[in-house]
Amino acid sequence: MISIVRKVYRCLSVIFGDKSLGELMRRKIAISVVFYLILTFSVINVAGEDTVEPFFNLVIRTTGGGVYPDYGLFIAQYLREIGIELEVKVQEWSFPMVVVDPNYNPQFDFYMASFSDLQSQDMRDYYTENGKLNIFNLNRSIPYQNESEAMQNEAITSDDLEERQQLYYDWQILFMDQILPLLPLFSSRQYLATWANTLGFDSRWDLADSLPYMEFDGLHEGQESLTAFNVADANWRDLNLLTTDDTSSSFMYSLIAEPIVGWSPDLAPLKTSLVSDWKQIDESHYAFTMRDNLYWNPSFNITGRNASSDPLDPTINLLLTGLKNGEVSNGINQQVTAKDAVFTYLAWGNPIVSENPSYNNWISNIYVDQADDLTFHIEIDGDPLTPELEYYAEFWVSLHKYILPEFFLNSSSTEVSYTSSGVECTGFYNGILDTAPWVYYSTSAFGCGKYMLDYYLRNSVTVLQASPYWMGIGAIDGTEQDLDIETLNVRVIPDISAELAEFKAGRLDLVNLAPFPQERKSMQADARFEVQSTLNYGFSFLAFNMKKENIGGSDNLVWVNGTESGNYTKACAVRKAICYAIDRVEMNQVLHDGEYLINHRPMRNFNFFYYEPAFPIIYDYDLDLAWKWMEYAGYKRPVKLVSLFLPSCLSLIILIIFRKRQMK
Repeated sequence: MISIVRKVYRCLSVIFGDKSLGELMRRKIAISVVFYLILTFSVINVAGEDTVEPFFNLVIRTTGGGVYPDYGLFIAQYLREIGIELEVKVQEWSFPMVVVDPNYNPQFDFYMASFSDLQSQDMRDYYTENGKLNIFNLNRSIPYQNESEAMQNEAITSDDLEERQQLYYDWQILFMDQILPLLPLFSSRQYLATWANTLGFDSRWDLADSLPYMEFDGLHEGQESLTAFNVADANWRDLNLLTTDDTSSSFMYSLIAEPIVGWSPDLAPLKTSLVSDWKQIDESHYAFTMRDNLYWNPSFNITGRNASSDPLDPTINLLLTGLKNGEVSNGINQQVTAKDAVFTYLAWGNPIVSENPSYNNWISNIYVDQADDLTFHIEIDGDPLTPELEYYAEFWVSLHKYILPEFFLNSSSTEVSYTSSGVECTGFYNGILDTAPWVYYSTSAFGCGKYMLDYYLRNSVTVLQASPYWMGIGAIDGTEQDLDIETLNVRVIPDISAELAEFKAGRLDLVNLAPFPQERKSMQADARFEVQSTLNYGFSFLAFNMKKENIGGSDNLVWVNGTESGNYTKACAVRKAICYAIDRVEMNQVLHDGEYLINHRPMRNFNFFYYEPAFPIIYDYDLDLAWKWMEYAGYKRPVKLVSLFLPSCLSLIILIIFRKRQMK
């Protein structure tokens, strides 16, 4: 205290001089008052929000690698400002995307995750108590959850587009305001670079869809062939998509197969794939007609093949035989018909052979037309728990499945099994996955698509050759096309920096630049390259564990008073405070150069039709509003007294003004 008084005295001495100060202090009581104020502010132990003890501690869990740990560190910093201490645990671990055991209470409060483009489009899978992707521990004992589930069921089974739009809009408001199990974060952008001599590539479509339109206009540096295209990916795991869900396997299968019903980047079904037309018979009944004169590629056994093997030829290479009477395909003897489409949808819904059978629960019945073997019928049921058939709004995107060869994978067994929704299947039986055709199909798969597997070297490369048996119809516009790219080399390069280096050296023809913003900006200004950008449909989010105390648990049932716009629980008030405390704009700017889309809704970007422009529940950064909700929940905001600097300066200014008046 003595040192502070001396410093103040020196300041006054500089202003007034020693003699003036003594006379002024005796004659002017006001100066004494000012001096007293300065001294008082000097000796106060200033209380600040950053020195207060946290109200409670929480844990956020995320996997290592990527940007999620950085998200966690930013969020920990923000929550400290509202009296919440957050521990970031980075582990090589992923929360299982399955139905959560009601008795299981994982030991974390938050979980960093994302909805990918490949996961279910039905919101009920994520946001209902029995949803198979419910990682939030939502249950119907949480206030408003019953209303939420009823609104989702009503929306998903409405065949009136405008009515469905309004239902989803109302549901999103309820869900993000009064339940709030997540804070949406960002949708990333995909930046794909090709060399400028690559013509016809469109990043909005899959590479498989673009390939019929692609060719090279001369050689780029490092390139050796005008008919070979080189890309990189991780090792694929299993080419039978019924039993795997990794993106590398899905990418590989997309090159050798064709979807039954195509799907455009604008999220509309296409008549440019195997199905060429359809008609609606009634509200819940559709008939689909497939192209004629399409055949399965040869059922080559590529096990043991390598770069020195003879070219693929069905007359000399070993062909795999299927379950049904040992049949083979030589490219011209096995026609693609409606039975293959029906078999594919039944297989996806059958728990004997499918990892995700419930994805096809909306199929009430499916069968080949009695009069036309190129037409199949689907009867739709949006709610299998009710006896009547109901419309299902998201059935179109569920039709986008790559077709499977029924003649090869189905058996002649008369054994009957059922899909998870109760549709009868014939030929599937326990143990079928261990039969030779199913085992071989995982590594030597064949389809009716653009390319055929030639050979693969694990951890090195997979080589595919253009199929002379492909139907020759481009998915993008339905025109006749051929394949100028005759050979496709998919190299295994697990390190993304090494992949970028290979692209810059000319040994790859396509690269993902999203992890390299500076390189991407450089290439955008370089005439040797073309960089295309698309917005990913999925988004990252911060998930609340609704079972954990303070942000959930028993606090989900404690109502708070004083809120101005409805009834909220204590846990929901804390969740709202957390959401307002997180500065997503700053995170986006620092971590993504401000280029990611900040999400505000619980629906992914492919559902943009259901987004109204004026959505009232947006958690923009607002620390005062965050504290307001913390106080609603019963956590008092600490009083932060004014620091010494400001009152001292103000006092000195007063003294200066006072002296000038004395001198007049």
